[in-house]
Amino acid sequence: MNQKWNENLSLKPEVVEKCKDMKPVDIMVGVLCKDVEATVLNVLNVINEGLYRYFPDYNKAIVICEGGSTDKTVEAISLFQPYNSIKKLVTNDITDGGKGAGVMTIFEIAHEAEAKSVVLMDGDLLSIKPGWVEAISNPIVYGRADLTVPYYIRDKNDGVITNNLVYPFTRALYGIDIRQPIAGEYALSKNLYEFLREHPLFPPDFGIDIFILTVAAAEGMYVKEGLFSLKIHESTTRYLEPEKFLIPMFRKVTGSMFEIASYYEDHWKNKSYEYFKSKFHRECFSQKPIPVKIDIENMRKSFKDEFVSSKDVMAHYLPKEIIDDLESIVEKDIPFDSELWTEVVYNYAAAYKKAEREPDKYLLLDSLKTLWIGRFVSYAEETKDMDINEAEKILQKQAEVFEAKINYLRSIY
Repeated sequence: MNQKWNENLSLKPEVVEKCKDMKPVDIMVGVLCKDVEATVLNVLNVINEGLYRYFPDYNKAIVICEGGSTDKTVEAISLFQPYNSIKKLVTNDITDGGKGAGVMTIFEIAHEAEAKSVVLMDGDLLSIKPGWVEAISNPIVYGRADLTVPYYIRDKNDGVITNNLVYPFTRALYGIDIRQPIAGEYALSKNLYEFLREHPLFPPDFGIDIFILTVAAAEGMYVKEGLFSLKIHESTTRYLEPEKFLIPMFRKVTGSMFEIASYYEDHWKNKSYEYFKSKFHRECFSQKPIPVKIDIENMRKSFKDEFVSSKDVMAHYLPKEIIDDLESIVEKDIPFDSELWTEVVYNYAAAYKKAEREPDKYLLLDSLKTLWIGRFVSYAEETKDMDINEAEKILQKQAEVFEAKINYLRSIY
């Protein structure tokens, strides 16, 4: 990851002039667009309605980042006309890269427009409602949070990077129980977005979500869940086999997560957390999420084949006894349990810190991806006959294992 990748970047003069015309802004909604021609106009109209309906007395703006779209996204955006009380600004990303580049562009515009808060929304949302704007913004508007993160109702086989890796890891290291750290939508205070603008690890890609959440937690800012809903977005309907879509995202998210863990090493190594331990399981009785189809047997085959070809690489990052345990899992079809998975993740986090070259980091993340697939296969087998509440108990127990083994990470880091 290139540190301070944004230090020589700046907005175009005409964009800066538009920012001057719209400032000061109370609530700025930034919409991130990349080839979302079928959905973006509806997303913009819903956001427009939400701002108009719930924040009539505030200065409001919608900023749209085109994201280098190659379909008809730009034409769809041009059809959008906000209410007269809402300012509109359309721009290209400040640099290449992906979602992180779009977020940086929005933060720079917010800075120039003196925005008191920023809301980030993806342009491919299908389930968005006007009330989402109010729900995610209110904690920021009323000074009760620096970052609001949604809690989306998801199928037990959805959010596989979150469930088995990002959630337990961030909960254990930073003492923050935010169930979906990479939810995709956020509301941020000015304090937070200004801090993030200057951060040396700002990622230009998929790693942006975990970056926002982790920096807020590690820097002692107040984070809360503030939007509860089903989430349906266009990419979910396009990728019925999430493992194929998620593998490139896995590398970006996990790399960013490990990079930040190294940056904040002193924070999590020296701080003790008092975790809230409830003897009661809080059951979710909301609407049922859309089922996510997975091909367990295909994933199991991928795991076994890739393990055989990557075992020598994994030996660079894992102790021999863990390699032996993994060999037993592959050869005997025994479960890949959360205890072993936690130790695998922590050893990889420690190895990532020591990796100096980008090719080495890529090789490391690629071999961890193989083991992540193996862990997901075991989780999917264990929960195949469970509803979302029963499966959630399994994930909560796994997160508790990550917490219980935090001293193991400290000892090898």
